[in-house]
Amino acid sequence: MNLGILNTVIAMVIVFLVLSLIVQSVQMFVKKILKLKSNQIIDSLEDLYEQAIETTTVTPAPTAANGNKSPAKVFTDRVVGEFKKIGRVTYFGNPVLDSLSKEDLFKIMAKLESENFVPDYAKRFQALVDELNNLRKAIETLAANNVVKGVASAKLAEIRAVLAPIFNDVQSIVDGGSKVKARVLFGDLLRLGKLKPGGVLELLTEAQKAITSEIEVASKTDPGSVGALQSLSNELSKIATLIGGLSQKFDDAFAPLRGKLEQVETWYDTVMQGFDERYTRHMKTVALCISIVVVIVLNANFFKVYSSLSTNEVKRNLVLESGEKVLDAARKANPTPKPTPKPGPSPDPSPAAPANVAEGAQTSSSPTPTPTPSPSPSPTPDIKKLVDETQQDIDVYLSSYQEFGFAPLTVDDVNSWFWSIWKSTLLRNEKGVPVNEHNLPIPSDCREQDKDGRDIAIDGKRVICTAAWRAQTWAEWRASRRHDVFVLFGWTIMVLLLSVGAPFWQDTLESLFGVKNLLRQKSGTQNIETQSGTGQTKG
Repeated sequence: MNLGILNTVIAMVIVFLVLSLIVQSVQMFVKKILKLKSNQIIDSLEDLYEQAIETTTVTPAPTAANGNKSPAKVFTDRVVGEFKKIGRVTYFGNPVLDSLSKEDLFKIMAKLESENFVPDYAKRFQALVDELNNLRKAIETLAANNVVKGVASAKLAEIRAVLAPIFNDVQSIVDGGSKVKARVLFGDLLRLGKLKPGGVLELLTEAQKAITSEIEVASKTDPGSVGALQSLSNELSKIATLIGGLSQKFDDAFAPLRGKLEQVETWYDTVMQGFDERYTRHMKTVALCISIVVVIVLNANFFKVYSSLSTNEVKRNLVLESGEKVLDAARKANPTPKPTPKPGPSPDPSPAAPANVAEGAQTSSSPTPTPTPSPSPSPTPDIKKLVDETQQDIDVYLSSYQEFGFAPLTVDDVNSWFWSIWKSTLLRNEKGVPVNEHNLPIPSDCREQDKDGRDIAIDGKRVICTAAWRAQTWAEWRASRRHDVFVLFGWTIMVLLLSVGAPFWQDTLESLFGVKNLLRQKSGTQNIETQSGTGQTKG
């Protein structure tokens, strides 16, 4: 490849990269100011409710208390409100969600009232609470029996230790007596876990065997105590029956809750993938709109840029010399992300409820959040700092663009184009300089005025700074319109090129620099080989 052509291509890419960095800076500013990402995440929460929760819940009708909002909107507002409490807000106190992990969502859901997910939870859990209260009374009554001793007493103590966490957790959902509260946090219900009665039943079986042995011994040594021991054996059988029924009550109460979490877990990735695609499309649209504005304001005509760089060697070299500086600025604006270490095997990523310490009571294997930990807050953006940083970045990139010799549109350019549509154009002398009505050239500083508000004077004469206009000929008007089409086409190409993004042009520029260095090395090697063979005679 010819180095001259390659230098022109590199210079073009440098210009594309500078303009792309301007578009990127404005895009980031608009994204943060308008909270585009946060709004998309909030909309995704409504989608998640409609897909994962509403389909398995008896949806209540909108009420005046909720402002006639839909259940999905009410759920979203409550989730966003909880995030707002932990500091995910803007400088002005408005909620903002730049990210939403599955774990954080589960933690927030655990802090919401259960009626949002299972409207009839009170009825379901009331049966469970009643069964647990009956079991606790039966165990306490049995433990107070003086007849229980030895192995049977030890096994009964183990049973009480196994069930104690369940009995304690029940107190968080009742109103002080034995009635389930009208409003209970979702996490309080989930914290109860799921009873696995296998271990408890094994302890009861061992206690039953111990009492049977004592009955056999008492029948020979103390026949009067056989009746009490037999009554004790019957009480253990009743407790076994209660525990057997308790397992079914647990399944009936927790099945809807586990169903909600499983649905959220199932739909989370799908909904978030939809969010990513929707957000990407919106950001591309925003970038395209910003590119149009930047290209027009800076008058970045593709054909004009190419013509200037390909024919003006001085300008091309000026652009090439700034290549490394522009590349460094791009690397700073788009840092290469560090590779994330590959995680090893880990348990279910969703937070689990505290495990009951005993083989007789275990937590559910389904995702079970706990309200204890709180999601991490997002950093609050400083609007003034954001504005200053964006303005500073744009000033740097814009100055680089102007250093290349390209000038943005001016008011005079726009004014001239507007009047050209109506077949008027500036009156110019033979050198192309605009003149006034007296055919005198207008000085560049003629916009300045003296203390009396009059135009400046040159050589003691007052100079009229207002340029004169003349009517265009039909040929001039057609040429002007052809030029407009040419400029519009050049702007369109430039907009399409900028829409691919600064990272693309950064990678392209680095690759072109690599090709150029390779060609230089190859050219240097050929020169050395040529010099070493100089003067050799032909055989």
